[in-house]
Amino acid sequence: MLNRKIDVHVHAFPEKLMNAIYSWFQREGWEVPYDGWNAEKIFDYPGQNGFEKFLVLLYVHKKGMAPELNDWLFEQAKERPEIIPVGSVHHEDDVETETHKCLGELGFAGMKLHCQVQNVRMNDERLFPLYEALIHYDKPVIVHAGTAPVDYTGTVGVKYFAQVMERYPELKVQVAHLGMNETEAFLRLAEELPGVMFDTAALDAKSMSDQDAFPPPEQFKEWIERLPDRMMYGSDFPLLNGKSSEIERQFVSLDLDPAVKQALFYDNAKRFWGI
Repeated sequence: MLNRKIDVHVHAFPEKLMNAIYSWFQREGWEVPYDGWNAEKIFDYPGQNGFEKFLVLLYVHKKGMAPELNDWLFEQAKERPEIIPVGSVHHEDDVETETHKCLGELGFAGMKLHCQVQNVRMNDERLFPLYEALIHYDKPVIVHAGTAPVDYTGTVGVKYFAQVMERYPELKVQVAHLGMNETEAFLRLAEELPGVMFDTAALDAKSMSDQDAFPPPEQFKEWIERLPDRMMYGSDFPLLNGKSSEIERQFVSLDLDPAVKQALFYDNAKRFWGI
């Protein structure tokens, strides 16, 4: 029985953009069972399912979007103390100014970088001010750096992540989706980098391009037990190819020591995000 839970990977956007994102996933063949859910409904769901806090992650796909979206999330978080806001910035914007606004003026917990959606490699020099500001404020960045479900832009991969961490070894990073499909390589790097954490977001077979190659439960158990203080539960709600409860059940059902399971669902996130 889990005593407390935090979800470190939830998405929400203003309604028009949210619906456009749902439509994109549907065109990709996903079920999207939460199609049409607006921000209010999304924000109600975690608490209804026992999560006392949850990170809301933004991402942007083009220049000029980030300031307005970050301001929107700031207003939402003022009304919802259970929200931990995580901002975003586009590499073609004034990265330094917007990042300092988010982490300083708005008081966001960290920043989100989606290399696939933004079509930018993590080692792009235009992102260096982002990393330097995060280090200055001692706050984390969440990065979709792995190749799952499909590397359709050529901008993701552990090699780009490794280059950034070589330059900024003190950077605090939450690697989304357990770094799939290069989890082993990410874990090896993390063994030498104490500020690197992982989330479990959207890790179900239906969300992978090669469902037959999806790791069995025993593999997830081994990964978690290898670095038990680095793993955090994330759902990727509501951008799922199935039910959020199915993602949670997959990890609750793992034969883990109760202390390890509680760390996965709460303790590690509380420590890493200073909640």
